[in-house]
Amino acid sequence: MHLTLLDLIVVIGYLAGLSLMGVYFSRRQTSEESYFLGNRRMPALLVGVSVMATLISTLSYLSSPGEMIRNGTGYFTSMLSFIVVVPVVNFIIIPALMKLPVTTVYEYFEKRFNYGVRGIGAVVFIVMRLTWVGLIIYTASLAVAKMTGWDIQVVILVVGLITTFYTTAGGMPAVIWSDFIQGMLLIGGALFIPVYIALQTGTGPGIWWETFSQAGRTSVPVFSLDPTVRITIVGIIIESIFWHICTHSADQVAAQRYLSTSSVKEARKSVWVSAIFTVTLLLLLMVVGLAIFNFYFQQSDLPIRQFQEHIAADADNKLPEFIARELPTGLSGLLLAALLAAAMSSLSSGINSISSVVVTDFVERLGSGGAKTKTLTLAMMIAAAAGLSGVAMALGVNQIMEAKSEWNLVDMVERINHLFVAPLGVLFLAGVLLRRVGTTAVILGFMAGVCTSVCVSFSKEIFHLETGLSFMWIMPLSFVVGMAVSFVTGFFLPRPSKEQLESLSTK
Repeated sequence: MHLTLLDLIVVIGYLAGLSLMGVYFSRRQTSEESYFLGNRRMPALLVGVSVMATLISTLSYLSSPGEMIRNGTGYFTSMLSFIVVVPVVNFIIIPALMKLPVTTVYEYFEKRFNYGVRGIGAVVFIVMRLTWVGLIIYTASLAVAKMTGWDIQVVILVVGLITTFYTTAGGMPAVIWSDFIQGMLLIGGALFIPVYIALQTGTGPGIWWETFSQAGRTSVPVFSLDPTVRITIVGIIIESIFWHICTHSADQVAAQRYLSTSSVKEARKSVWVSAIFTVTLLLLLMVVGLAIFNFYFQQSDLPIRQFQEHIAADADNKLPEFIARELPTGLSGLLLAALLAAAMSSLSSGINSISSVVVTDFVERLGSGGAKTKTLTLAMMIAAAAGLSGVAMALGVNQIMEAKSEWNLVDMVERINHLFVAPLGVLFLAGVLLRRVGTTAVILGFMAGVCTSVCVSFSKEIFHLETGLSFMWIMPLSFVVGMAVSFVTGFFLPRPSKEQLESLSTK
């Protein structure tokens, strides 16, 4: 690896800048409203880019080019899901979410059902996001360690502690502004690499695509009745639709950003911004994978099919390897900062959201008479604890990856960290769409959804199958089963009160 002093200066300058941003915004933190929601005055552009930067973490930034190199274009057809996602989020989820003056989406659960459902949602979110944070820290640190030769534990500590510092100090304003900067860095990095490869090799997307076609990676099955087929166009679009709808409705990381805007109109604008920037970045990352595939193919003496098999085994490592070995001095440091940006934007969002949930849904709700304690210091302490817990979680992820060496990063995220996404979505959307469904019915639906997620995700191990069911079906099946159980049992179990339904009617 050829990272130089100039590269290190670029990375250190980037990390120092984020720390100073945390210090700057810390002076403006006077209440929980400002710390968790930016006083509900955050601009739609910043919020939309923040959602994109948060949900496209290092996992996505690294796994997308690797997925393209290893398995082809199938995964990227999921971008078509936004045709359905944006209208559903804007006209069903946003009005329901913005109707109530809540800090967390799980307050909505209590108003629609009871505190038990709110507690289930909050606990599941905390566990899910701590796992997510651990995956992010591990992935970024592993990439940096391979690029630099640094000890991975040192990298985990540096990334985790600096992100925890500026997030704890600056609250949501620091998170959203840093997300915006990091989002621009992500797009810039994904744009630069294909341009650089094109200039260095004298080739372009047309030649890259022709070579990729010869490797047999441009054709994707449209649909298959075989549920073990890893990716089909129809399947991955359906999976993406359910993931986005459930994430934007019942995941505090996304919901908190919409709640930080001033109105339904501004929240809807931020959804459009997020969708546009997400599609743009995914397209760029697909081209990055295409360009890197062709770059290394030109350097090899192997036939195209043999080369495809050779590079597929190490596909997830090709982007960091290219950054460290092929880019000029200074640019390697800038792209390394982009990888860190992908991790730190997601990590900071997870820390702040976990803190908001712990303070709002447990500390204040279960405090003396349920009254607000407004302890900003406590919120910061919990944020710091969340960051440190994420650092600890990262250490266990490495063991999982070693035990499941046949999974790439996409498989790991889908099968481990997405188990509870759809069941949480059932809690929110059953409350919005199924007015007959009461507390017991929705809890049964949630439990049925979780069981379905586990059975599909680990079908190979549970049912001793030769080939497990595709990860595409984890969320669709989990959501459909959960909603169906909620709907059917709603006819036989106690219904919600008239007051509960009237208080949640949307404008």
